[in-house]
Amino acid sequence: MKRVLILGCNETTKRLLIDLCNHKSFASDICLASRQKADCDELRNLAASMGVRVTTSGIDMTNVEGAMMMVRIFAPDLVINLLPPELSLDAMSLAIKAKADYIDSTLFEVPEIPSSTSLLSKQFRMFGEFHNTGKTAVCGAGFVPGAVNAIIRRASKYDFNKIDYIDLIAVSGERKIAKKGRVEIDDTLYSEDVKAPVVANKFGPDKKVFYIADSKVVEAEANSIELKSSSGTKVYLDSSHMVTDLIKEIPDIPNIRYFKLGRKPTVEHIPPQDKIDFLEELGLLSNKPVKVGNVEVAPLDLLAAILPKQSDQGATTPIEAKAKGTASYEIYITGKSKKDNSDYAKSYIIAGDNENAYEKYGVNAFDELKGSALIAGVKLMCRDKWKKAGVFTPAAFDCDEYYKAFTAEGIKVSEGEGKPF
Repeated sequence: MKRVLILGCNETTKRLLIDLCNHKSFASDICLASRQKADCDELRNLAASMGVRVTTSGIDMTNVEGAMMMVRIFAPDLVINLLPPELSLDAMSLAIKAKADYIDSTLFEVPEIPSSTSLLSKQFRMFGEFHNTGKTAVCGAGFVPGAVNAIIRRASKYDFNKIDYIDLIAVSGERKIAKKGRVEIDDTLYSEDVKAPVVANKFGPDKKVFYIADSKVVEAEANSIELKSSSGTKVYLDSSHMVTDLIKEIPDIPNIRYFKLGRKPTVEHIPPQDKIDFLEELGLLSNKPVKVGNVEVAPLDLLAAILPKQSDQGATTPIEAKAKGTASYEIYITGKSKKDNSDYAKSYIIAGDNENAYEKYGVNAFDELKGSALIAGVKLMCRDKWKKAGVFTPAAFDCDEYYKAFTAEGIKVSEGEGKPF
């Protein structure tokens, strides 16, 4: 049993807290810490109704002294980081000072185009600190790369003597696109429609993406290859840190590609002016900060953060404010069969229903999968099943154990033979 400090208060925090309260063998004491302490207090009351004592604290990761005072009082064994990825290094530093183990769900700033000298996220900069203190940090223990990597490693272990090709396909839901004559029109209200990005949009037609061919990194134009998912949805070639993770963890796979929902340059996006005018009438396009609780925020900044972005349509980002329909992450592997070394193809498909995910947890299906994979990892750390000095992804640990853990949390993997992509 561990003394567990959970940083951040969101729907995954609630799921994890309820799970730890229902299964009291994992954590002896729980502390919830967030900038908005009132949100933590609500969850504390929920835990109290389940007969579990939970402490709460306000925390500002930029206030090192204040954060350390809270940590010294609680003295955690494990720090679970549910804060935004850009705060991961601060959270890891806090864990080091607390002499605690650490886990998060998302890799932070993986290089866009990998090379032999750049395959690691920024979290790995802290390998020495964790190694020297004998503590374990597991990063990226969400669905991607954590669970997906485990599925591929199990395929290599049980199904394939040799893997020649891997295709990864992320379909986050249905997109409503109306047709106007021969031109496809997308009238979704995006963040970029109300607030222009600070830098040029790197996700436009000139965006460079990469894939692996004959063990070499190949750059290509975004959307240069169009294929279809198992449901018939059009998907397009893109980059993914899942591919980078496979280069690092399973370097002998010679061909890897990633596809996701996208938009070919011929699709025309027309900002819905009626919605923009309505938001302006409400004052939500104002740059003037207003005070909400103890925080000042400009309505326009808040709106831009809430709205979906044209630039983000991958497995961890909804394609609209509320993604609809079925989301799926598909893994297609071809190579030589473990049984008789013949040519062999197999698919591994994980599907989720966006409407059910919103109803149960208030998040889309991919975020539900991300939370399930993280909760599985937390339980393994609470049982000291993931124990190794340094910074790692889940690929550093037994794939069977992790697979068993995240399928127990509700991630269902459907396997199919003879299905090349």
